Amino acid sequence: MQKITIDVVAEKCGFSRATVSRVINREGIVKPSTAEKVEKAVQELGYTPNLMARALSGGNSRTIAILLPDVVREYYTALIAGADAAAEEKGYNLIIKTRNTKRALIDLIEGRRVDAFLLRFAGSSSFDLEFLNRLKKRKIPYIIIGKPPFSDDHPSILIDNIGGARLMAKHYAMHGFQRILFITGPEESLDSQDRIYGFKIGLSEQGIDPANVVVVRGDFSRQSGYEAMRTFLETERADVVFAANDHMALGVMRYCQDIGMRVPEDIAITGFDDNFFAEYLQPSLTTVQQPMHAIGDLAVGNLIQIIEGGRALESRIILSTKLQIRHSCGC
Repeated sequence: MQKITIDVVAEKCGFSRATVSRVINREGIVKPSTAEKVEKAVQELGYTPNLMARALSGGNSRTIAILLPDVVREYYTALIAGADAAAEEKGYNLIIKTRNTKRALIDLIEGRRVDAFLLRFAGSSSFDLEFLNRLKKRKIPYIIIGKPPFSDDHPSILIDNIGGARLMAKHYAMHGFQRILFITGPEESLDSQDRIYGFKIGLSEQGIDPANVVVVRGDFSRQSGYEAMRTFLETERADVVFAANDHMALGVMRYCQDIGMRVPEDIAITGFDDNFFAEYLQPSLTTVQQPMHAIGDLAVGNLIQIIEGGRALESRIILSTKLQIRHSCGC
């Protein structure tokens, strides 16, 4: 059986090897009619570019690796969708990896199998400074999603956690909430730290003493929200609960339902993230919306620009959040 190479494709469509390469790699300017004939030949022959060989010969693999803490959190779906849209537009591929595959990540670096990395920082277990130094040594571009604690000289894209929490504080003031419970995420979570910080700033701006906010530790899981609410209600009462993410807000809501507390009549509940389920809860959840699709699109778009010789992202890009008002706050 004949091996299908780029030369075979060129012979079939009647164009030069260089022209076929430009079409396949989406490089340079090619007439639409020429591109159509080349793509038709590629499909009919079932040709698959040898990305590994191209990378080893000094070219680009046209592949970007995305490192996530896990793939079970719903908002990563929007992130990946945005990243995939940007990659598809430029003819790049994505590889999804998790923090549990560090050896595999190092193999990707040493084997030059990817052109760039998109890294989600979600605490010290996500990745370490040694890994970033390895990328720098190999001159492999990367962008971090989230605020890394290492230093400010890493290119990163993050959301305005502080601003989003301030918006929620302003909304609380409109409702006249006084007894407030805030359920945080894990202690090492910078996102959680920024949210409680922004929330307290926002309360002060609205003339509400932030010292009156009761803060209880959670871990971003639904069960931790459930347990935090159960423990809190053993001794105290609140007008409203602000959970630092939607999963904990869901746990709070579930506990209230289990003991017969009505939401929002007896207690209001709000979250942060705007996960897909937020609008389908009964009552629907008031929350802060993160632009995760936009983050994925922007990050991969910037990485491709760097790969192809464009200007590197030199500093942080902070994307604004939006207050998504629904029914769980009493609106």
